[in-house]
Amino acid sequence: MDYRQTIVWLGFGLLAGLATGPGLATGGAPLLPLFLCGLCLACAAHGPSRDCVMQMIGKVLAGSTLRLVLIAVGVALIWQLVGIELAFLMAGDVLAYVEVVAAVSLIAANTRLAPIRAGIVRRIEAVHAELSIRLSGVRRSVRAIRRPARKPSRADDAEGGAVWAFA
Repeated sequence: MDYRQTIVWLGFGLLAGLATGPGLATGGAPLLPLFLCGLCLACAAHGPSRDCVMQMIGKVLAGSTLRLVLIAVGVALIWQLVGIELAFLMAGDVLAYVEVVAAVSLIAANTRLAPIRAGIVRRIEAVHAELSIRLSGVRRSVRAIRRPARKPSRADDAEGGAVWAFA
């Protein structure tokens, strides 16, 4: 058994154990760090296990298996965006639909309100014509009869006289 390889595997086991700590502290069960910690400690203690693990890692990293795994991970990451893309697509379609409905509603409202507006204009013109006929018969304006103003008392009055008050 090589002493350097044992130290390296123990170091990896220690790092995996440190990664397990926060998960265990919060009450969870971090399975991947626990698995890696156990695997690294087993590889540090047992030489044939270490050789088996190294052969498996070599197969994964050497051939198309790694490429396949990377492609699968990339597809899984991109697949996460499909929902967002569909949401954006649907939001755009809904917005276009709302714009079309608003335009059609405005056209329909203009079509319904045009006869009502024409009727109101005719009614206002009729009332205006009637009032102009009534007012054209009056030759001059009627004035209100004014009452004569009271004369103030004389200033030489002994008591000072009445004082006008204006509100």
